[in-house]
Amino acid sequence: MRTSAYIYFLSTLFALIYISEAKAQEQYTLQGDAIATGSNCYQLTDALANEIGAVWYDETINLEQPFQLQFKMNFGTNRGAGGSPNPGADGMMFVMQTDGPTALGLPGEGLGFAGFSPSLGIEFDTYWNQNMGDITADHIGIMTNGSVNHNLETSLAGPVTATSNIADIENGEDYAVEIVWDPEEQYIEVYFDCEFRLSTNVDLINDIFEGSSIVTWGFTAATGGANNVHTVCLYENATPTGDVILCLGQTTQLIAPGDLSQSFSWEPADFLSDPNIYNPTASPNSTQIYTVTYTDFCGDIQTSSVEVFVEPLEVDITANYDTLDCMNTSSTLLASSNFPSGVSFLWEVVDEGNILSSIDWEAVVNEAGTYQVIASFDNGACITEESYTIEIDTIPFNAEAGPDGVINCYEPYLVLLGASDGENAEYVWTTSENGEFFGNSNIAQPTAIAGGVYELTVTNPNNGCISSDDMLLVADFTEPEIFLGQPDGIINCENLSVNILGTEIYPDGYTSIVEWSWPEGEGALIDPTDNQPTALLPGDYLLTVTFLETGCSTVANSMVTVEEDESSFIDISSLTVPNVLTPGSSNGFNDYLTPFLKDLPEVSALSILDVYNLKIFNRWGILVFQNNGLP
Repeated sequence: MRTSAYIYFLSTLFALIYISEAKAQEQYTLQGDAIATGSNCYQLTDALANEIGAVWYDETINLEQPFQLQFKMNFGTNRGAGGSPNPGADGMMFVMQTDGPTALGLPGEGLGFAGFSPSLGIEFDTYWNQNMGDITADHIGIMTNGSVNHNLETSLAGPVTATSNIADIENGEDYAVEIVWDPEEQYIEVYFDCEFRLSTNVDLINDIFEGSSIVTWGFTAATGGANNVHTVCLYENATPTGDVILCLGQTTQLIAPGDLSQSFSWEPADFLSDPNIYNPTASPNSTQIYTVTYTDFCGDIQTSSVEVFVEPLEVDITANYDTLDCMNTSSTLLASSNFPSGVSFLWEVVDEGNILSSIDWEAVVNEAGTYQVIASFDNGACITEESYTIEIDTIPFNAEAGPDGVINCYEPYLVLLGASDGENAEYVWTTSENGEFFGNSNIAQPTAIAGGVYELTVTNPNNGCISSDDMLLVADFTEPEIFLGQPDGIINCENLSVNILGTEIYPDGYTSIVEWSWPEGEGALIDPTDNQPTALLPGDYLLTVTFLETGCSTVANSMVTVEEDESSFIDISSLTVPNVLTPGSSNGFNDYLTPFLKDLPEVSALSILDVYNLKIFNRWGILVFQNNGLP
């Protein structure tokens, strides 16, 4: 086992801070019973009952970056379980949490980790708590959300014995511990006393820390009835390391991991103040990759590389929409830099325009204009700027709904005369509650079959802008309402005609076209286009009325019956004129040429005729007699 250890991050970021012993202590926050003992070591608890302590690193960890942590732990000298004369307990944990550097968990079996959520802890447990699913030997486990119970789903891995030979680690010796996190593969590994002990695959950011990638890290320890001195030690080169970004002309200090008592070798040596120390100053004038060879605290030779990125600062702007229109009323401007990280951005309006919001590299704008971003690195060590112009297109196509119109019984539908000045205009017609279309209404000239207000919306598909116009379609399908009159008498010898009086037509305001007819038999009317005609013959008369303005017609639901006095009229349809004349005969027949009623022999035909014309011609066609119209 090793008597010294260190902590370092092997990641894409290489922090370049020299840490003296005094400054190192200032980078950690102590909580509870924890005290600093010097040489970057911290006693988390004394060998006293019910103590709890924590030490937190003030700079957070970014879980989007890989890291490799090495440190040493000492678990005290009280040994054995609860039945021993001087039992040791309870152990320590490496913890990542989001409560910050003022957090303090619960004592006893909670190891100072209980109470943190969300959190991840790597448990180094020296006491057998059967109710927590512990194994009897000193053991290691990977736990979450403030629980040290191995029986719950919050236990991700373990418990496994702390060492492969099942050693009691409460022996007063220092143990080297290494924790490795790979965000791409999403696994975490634990090494204890320079041997692999356990690992697990877990999405720390999403499954544990609820989407947060920045966490506070440190160590906790606790005692209950049993106790021990718990100590963790860090070193001057414990600061996380990674790639470096510099402006032209800047310098930086590189810090290598490893055992500070051993040698260090940096290559190439160009632009380094001393290639044989763990923390040389680098001042390259272009991007350079440095590789350091060192000895780790397990005695193994290791190499690590760091890229010192040196370039002129550049910035570029892109936009999701170069032109604002009615579909896209805002545009998001995104600034990007050739520097991998560490660049801050400030957005400004150069000419007109309006910035709705801006957050670092992103700005949302909603007006045409020219916008500028100022990129700055390392508090203005290098600055550059870029501008971007946003145009606007909100010109709609014209919408013309056409003239107002009328539909009625003459024209029961109307083709709406919609139009626009845009060749590829898109048309949408809508109407009020009573309106109705026949067929497709998403064309310029649809067919309307009901009255209402019809609105045409024209869309310019190039920019989504719309215009609208409407027209009024009046529907008049008013039909006449007929209230039939009656004859003012019956036809007889004294009244040879009767008037049909009292017929009324509603509603008012329309011009009525009247047509009387007699569907069956004979009939005769004077002025059959008058709503009060005179009937010359008996019969059933039917009235049809059409409104001139609407073309709508109504046929009366009954007929007007004109009657006659049957006793006042004789049917002369059987009137017969003899075709033989034998005057002077002695038999008394055919002496006279007198017409008679064949069906009514008792009635003298000449007595009922007002006019009777008789003409007689000889065989040569010469008129020989006429009665001049007298009976």
